[in-house]
Amino acid sequence: MENTKLSAAARDAIRGALVSRGANKGRLKAQCPPMGTPAAAAWQALMANSNPYKMGIGHMMFFGPESRALFNEVNEWCERLPHKRRALVAMLDRDRAALESMGAW
Repeated sequence: MENTKLSAAARDAIRGALVSRGANKGRLKAQCPPMGTPAAAAWQALMANSNPYKMGIGHMMFFGPESRALFNEVNEWCERLPHKRRALVAMLDRDRAALESMGAW
């Protein structure tokens, strides 16, 4: 199996893309963090794996080289996860979780 470890920068970016307090702690933020930040790149990568309909194509078109590399690292990490863990990544988005619970996804 390949190395599934994330860099420290990727882990910090993921922390910035997740809610840190309240009822939705640990889920993806409802809106993408400000464009050009590492958290925005991580948010886009996680959203690509949980609810691709909410990805921001405009954000991705204007990614800088650092954001593009971070997006690719987080996205590849998500894709290498075993099936059960990928299902947990899919539930990071509140809308996806709600649709799954209703059987609509």
